[in-house]
Amino acid sequence: MSIVGQDFWIVAVGCAKGQESGEKKDALLSQLKKFPTLRGSSASLQEPYKFEVPDGDRSLLFGSFDNLIRLTDDLAKADSQVDSILHRLERQYVELDPKARFVVKSQRKDLPVLDYLGNWSWDEAKYPKSRSIPDMLTYAMSTVNHIDEEARNKTAQFNDFKTQMSSLAKKDAANLAGRDLIDVLTPDRVKADGGADDDFISTEHLTTIPVIVPRGGEDDFLKTYHTMQENIVPMSARQFKGVDDKDGNTLWRVVMFRSAVDGFKKSCREKRFAVRDFEYSKDGYVKLEQQRKNVEESVKRQRDLVYGLYQAAWSDVFVAWMHIKAMRVFVESVLRFGMPPSFASFIMSPKGDSTLARKALADTLGKQAGAISASMSETADGDDEFFPYVSLSFTLFTVNRESK
Repeated sequence: MSIVGQDFWIVAVGCAKGQESGEKKDALLSQLKKFPTLRGSSASLQEPYKFEVPDGDRSLLFGSFDNLIRLTDDLAKADSQVDSILHRLERQYVELDPKARFVVKSQRKDLPVLDYLGNWSWDEAKYPKSRSIPDMLTYAMSTVNHIDEEARNKTAQFNDFKTQMSSLAKKDAANLAGRDLIDVLTPDRVKADGGADDDFISTEHLTTIPVIVPRGGEDDFLKTYHTMQENIVPMSARQFKGVDDKDGNTLWRVVMFRSAVDGFKKSCREKRFAVRDFEYSKDGYVKLEQQRKNVEESVKRQRDLVYGLYQAAWSDVFVAWMHIKAMRVFVESVLRFGMPPSFASFIMSPKGDSTLARKALADTLGKQAGAISASMSETADGDDEFFPYVSLSFTLFTVNRESK
């Protein structure tokens, strides 16, 4: 079973006086682990884990009760915004590398995503609890928006280089009419010794015109080309050997006075010979090949840069997202269960029937909540339901990846 599309739940319930200790919370976790309906697949969290949101003596600072009410909306909006940014980064990373591996860099450790979630704890270095929740939210969103802007800018630069590379790339068309002649008439195929017998003659008065002759039309072309217009050099028609296409079309050249070019083109169109505008230049070919090489190297460098950026950006945004989730759990728990802040929070990813999983949570956490009335809470599909506990949900990954 893939982790893509799998829902994760963060739930919290108030702790009565005398039940704030870690042992009591561990006991509550043990009860949750007994329910098969709360277990996840092998690709997800296989059982519930503690989600250590600071409470009690080490709780977060929020100021007044009015601040809590405002924070409810502010945190929900920030949560949604970061969700969108994170999953865009995920999509861009996977588009760049279909086998992308997502690792969380947190508190000087590189952790697989599930290990990070299963052992989540508040990052005091990034989000010191001496700062209020509004200040930490402002810092988190500033960080995320800066990362998002940088990722957008680097992605735009990368796409510009790819566009340049595409415009300079060889056009592998099936027939000669669709190919760029600079890649067909290369220096190894064109005689250019500076003499009268060169394939391309170009002087003040003379020029050379390439012509595509359809299969079976060679005899007609050779009989008529010098009569199509005045001032065409007799016996100047010459086939470029080894240059043809799947339809049997062949490529020729004709030398003429520049004054004859327009009339020659018109006559060729009438006889269904395709004239191509092209001036041969060895220096031009060499310059183009160097441009292609330079742009290709730029694309590779930019790809490596963007690849590393997506890795780091996704990790940093994900860490910020989980701390915003934790702030939401704290605020909703205080509003739900009162002061002083005392609650137990857990994270899980049930693989089976969500209704049965919700019933298991209600049976366990509902008893813990005691007489506290049910209140409205967020669910995975965005609808409103009543649970006797705080509940936040999120989808970790939304884009399928190739297996390693």
